[in-house]
Amino acid sequence: MTFLEDLLNDLPELVERMRRHDVRHASLKNETGALALTLAPVLAANSGQTLQAPHVAPPAKAEGTPVPSSEMGVFRFCGLGENHSVRFGEIVGFVETGALRLPVTATADGTLGPALVGDGSVVGYHDVLFRIHPDG
Repeated sequence: MTFLEDLLNDLPELVERMRRHDVRHASLKNETGALALTLAPVLAANSGQTLQAPHVAPPAKAEGTPVPSSEMGVFRFCGLGENHSVRFGEIVGFVETGALRLPVTATADGTLGPALVGDGSVVGYHDVLFRIHPDG
């Protein structure tokens, strides 16, 4: 079986775990392909509610925008150094949890500050790993 076939077979379990841990988005990639999974809120049947797309504010450009850990695990650098220019959504590091290596992405456009934790450090959910400073 291929990576994608294995992943699709395990999709129900992956979705259940994402919901249990309140993870709304996951991206998986290897040399043969990539997959991004985003979960919508679950509404009770016959609740009379309708799904609406959430309002997404533009990325904050405030001084020192925090970049939180996406999960609990072991922090890994991705090679970007302090003062590196980053764009919103760019991968700035990883958190390893079990066999997964989850990306940590920039929360704003700007200049990456120093890592606030060392490579190989254990981090908690939403621990601040970096701060992004606005350009200019």
